[in-house]
Amino acid sequence: MKNLTFRPEIAQKTLWVITWVVIFVIGLLSFIALLITVGPLIFGLCILAWLIIMIPIIIWIPIAFRALEYYIDGEGVKMKGGVIWRKHVTVPYLKITNVDVTQGPLQRYYNIGTIHIQTAGAGGQQGAKAELKLTGIRKLEEIRDIIIKNVKSISYLNSGHKKPEKEIIADGESPVLESMLEELKAIRKELEEKG
Repeated sequence: MKNLTFRPEIAQKTLWVITWVVIFVIGLLSFIALLITVGPLIFGLCILAWLIIMIPIIIWIPIAFRALEYYIDGEGVKMKGGVIWRKHVTVPYLKITNVDVTQGPLQRYYNIGTIHIQTAGAGGQQGAKAELKLTGIRKLEEIRDIIIKNVKSISYLNSGHKKPEKEIIADGESPVLESMLEELKAIRKELEEKG
């Protein structure tokens, strides 16, 4: 199995910023409406509280984005992230039951999406309670297929089957298949000569 290390696309950081800017603007408009109904002192305190919340979030986004990394290796799918509290999540292939891909409207616009990796213990609606979410991924189908292939490979090996020495290629490019075909042709020719 090939090890793969990747990070979310920069568009994911842009989406996080857009989300918080929208929340900031909605909050600001709410405060302007509040100004009409309350005095300037209460209004000023509300604006100050809002800025104390929003400014750290805007600073937090790039730091959290830089800390986020994803890994696919022989053990499973892994995620590393976090700013103050570091988080390392590993989901072994044997535990994976479902791999879903989702894209919201803005994610489609930026050509990114989220891969939800679920285990039997996660429960709930598909994608709602994923054990691990890989956000900001551009090659959704490709990475999902790699994970599914690794899950099937591990499941196959754990079912008691021996790992094949070489992967057999079904389109006729494999030397094993070519030699089998030649042998079958020789048998057929011999049978036709006798019959």
